[in-house]
Amino acid sequence: MNKELALDDAVRYMTAVAEKLEGEKTVDTFFHLIKDFNEYRVDGYEVITKVYELLKGHPDLLEGFNAFLPEDVDVHAMVRRKTKEEAVSLVLRVKWRFRNNKTVYHRFLNILSQYRCYNKPVKEVCQEMKVLFHGHDDLFKELKKYMPAGTSGVENKD
Repeated sequence: MNKELALDDAVRYMTAVAEKLEGEKTVDTFFHLIKDFNEYRVDGYEVITKVYELLKGHPDLLEGFNAFLPEDVDVHAMVRRKTKEEAVSLVLRVKWRFRNNKTVYHRFLNILSQYRCYNKPVKEVCQEMKVLFHGHDDLFKELKKYMPAGTSGVENKD
């Protein structure tokens, strides 16, 4: 924790969280999470990742939270690392699921490559993946987490 921060800073931050999230269930979850951490029921990594998820729509609150972390810890970097690990896990699950149908797995990789290297429109990527993963809604649902919010064509309606 930054040595220059005092108890008053923590109180001001918690007050800011309560005011900004007033009326939301998020504020209760946040306070319970901090309490559980203080009572050693959850570890630091879990707190950081959960706080990031709770506050990701409030960059000012995330920056305030970052101030209470050790100097060598950055909440944004930790979450990026976790997200990358989850994305690799998804690719491996697709490979395993379609181990007897290499065509689907290779098409999956090809669509991702077209998106990344050739700027294939997100809407097309989503539509093609939905067709590709027909009958494997769990994979499509997982993939949607990596698509920009509000992307049309991402809805998983049958």
